[in-house]
Formats: sequence, structure tokens, C-alpha cells
Amino acid sequence: MSYFPLTEEQQNLKELAARLAATELAPRAGDTDRTGTFPRASLDGLKDSGLWGLRVPKALGGMDADLLSTCLVVEELAKKCASTAMCYKMHVEAAELISKMPSDYQAENFVRKIAAGDILCTVAGGETSGAGDNWVPGMVLSAVEKTSDGYKLDNVRKSYVTSAGEASHYFMLCRVGEEAKGHQLTALFIEADKVEWQTLGDWNGLGMRGNNSTPIVFNGVVPEENRLGEEGAALKYLGAVMMPVVALTYGAAYLGVASGAYELAMAEASKVYPSGAKRLDSPINQRRMAELSAKIEAARALLHVAAAAGDAGKVAAPLPYLQAKVSCSEVAVLVTQELMTMFGGTAFAARLPFERYFRDARAGMIMGLANDEAYQTIYGMLFPDKKKK
Repeated sequence: MSYFPLTEEQQNLKELAARLAATELAPRAGDTDRTGTFPRASLDGLKDSGLWGLRVPKALGGMDADLLSTCLVVEELAKKCASTAMCYKMHVEAAELISKMPSDYQAENFVRKIAAGDILCTVAGGETSGAGDNWVPGMVLSAVEKTSDGYKLDNVRKSYVTSAGEASHYFMLCRVGEEAKGHQLTALFIEADKVEWQTLGDWNGLGMRGNNSTPIVFNGVVPEENRLGEEGAALKYLGAVMMPVVALTYGAAYLGVASGAYELAMAEASKVYPSGAKRLDSPINQRRMAELSAKIEAARALLHVAAAAGDAGKVAAPLPYLQAKVSCSEVAVLVTQELMTMFGGTAFAARLPFERYFRDARAGMIMGLANDEAYQTIYGMLFPDKKKK
């Protein structure tokens, strides 16, 4: 349930996402997890609804959904298939900057195609800081060479790219020239069919098994018209334009894992067995179900308040977005852990998909916007170091 008052448009989008999740995502979710197959069919099932252009302005063919609606949609999708929801979330995130501030060329060649479902995009974000695949956030990103033809990518390696090798377009941050400082970042929109790329290894994650979140290496030239905003000034746009969507949709995805598992538990725990007993006869399980409902609603309330405040232009710094993200990802871990215990051997033996939700939830702590990193950022906003100013 949601105690937050929704407009008719927000409620309609929520119901649309719930219907599509039930018809397009849920029937394939088990196979997606079991085989580690990229959920192409499930993502394609969202096209005709217009959800690929969820945040695209209506003037360019999109839905122009607000932040709260975006959270509602991602949560509903994640209830049924977290892998599909995460690929979709990364598509929405990657499309955000170019949708909100496109050049005329980008509006016609990219944004309208995103809205039409012809472009599946993703974020090629983090980079390794050492040998192997040891991704640590906050390092200096790769430099690219500026040429007369555009921006030359020379073995630019990005780690843990959701939809790697499957997306048609990649949003990427880089430095232009080796002399560029770590904060002087440039945003590029890479067309996969116009550069060389190679995925490294196979994705065999504990959870989110359909994501294909592998490293990818890019080579080739990206034309200057594919640059988003000013050269070297991407950070100016990222905080104001992208951060709300980045953090809130992560939160919504993991909230969906928690609420999806809980909804399944409500149905299964109420079943009467041949003996006449049911799981809810146990006072411990009664306590679990009551407590988890409160935890889920608390996280959902924070997420929705943060989104609504962002929609109203009342958020000056990303503090509430990050707080909502960590709260939602932690409630997903708590809920799925408790339900695994409550359903015991049935859950452990995977006769019900609680263990899939359990595994998917763990990604929220360490992948993408890792909670440890988010908490450090939260601390910095709560206790700013005045000496650095």
C-alpha cells in the first residue's frame, strides 16, 4: 500500500506498471534468474506502453513523468523481476541528461527514438582502480583524446556496466585530455554500432542475474554532436539533473524487491496446510509480518517524500535522495532475510522464489551507488569540512 497521496496520473502510471509487471515480467522472471539470460523480451514488453520514454518531455514523444511517478513505476517492475527493473532503471537514468537538455540534433536523433522504444541505453560508469576487476568509486576517470573528428576512445574500460553488450547506446563520463583534472568531466552519448566495443567475461552474479553487468572496453571516435552539455562541465549538470533519478530509482528498485517478497509472503503465509495449520499461527511469524510491514512503509514514505520534494523544487542538496536510497536497500535486505527464515526449508530449497529476492536484495548494498559510499557522502553533507572551502 501507499499512504502518500497520489494524483490520478501517478496512480494510473503505477497501475500500468503493475499490469505490465504481472503480464510481461513475472512469467519470465524465474527463467531470467535461473539461466542468467538478459531480459530482452521483458524489456520489449514495456515498449508499446511508452515506458521507455518515461522521463522524456511530451514535446519529444515521452511521458514527462515526475520523480514520484518514476519511483512508482520502478518499484512495481522490481516486485516481479529485479533484473528487468534494474536494466530499465539504468535506461531511464542514462536517458535523463540528454532528455532534459538535448541539442536540436540530439532531440531528433536520440531523444525521440528513446521515447519510441528504438533506443535502449545504459550507464557505463565506474572504472577499476587496480588489477583485475576491483572497482572502487571516486577514482580519476579515463582520459580521451580530442580530435578533429570528435573524441577518440582508446581502450576505455568501464566496470560493471548493466546491459553491457545489449544496450544500443551508452552514457559515459570521461576526461578530455590527460591534463584534465578529476572533476573536469565530459559526458558522451555513445552509439554502440558506431564504435568498437568488447565485453570482458560473463556475468554470473549472486543476484540480479539477468543484468549482464560485465566490464566493457570501448575503442573508436564519438562525434562532438554526441557530447551532452559543455566539455569538462558534466558535474555541473549531474548533481542537479541526474542525481535525483540516479538515487531515487535505485531506492525504488530495492523497495520493489522488499515489497514484492512481502506481497508473496502475505499470500503464502495465509495458506492452510492439510494439517489445518498455517505459518501465521506462530506468534514469531506474526511479529515478523507486522514489523516488516512497518519497515517497508517507513522506507516507502521517505522515498516518496524525497521524490515529491524534488518535484516541488524544494531539495537544495541530494541528502534526502541518498537517505532514501540507503533506507530502501537496507529494508530489502532485512525483509528478504526474515522471510527466508520464516519460510525455512521451503525457501531454502527454492520451491518458492524467496531466495531469488534474497539474492537480488544484496546487490543494493554494494553495487552502483554502494551504501558505504552513499553514507560517506551523507556524512559529508551533514558535517561539512569548512577547511576545504
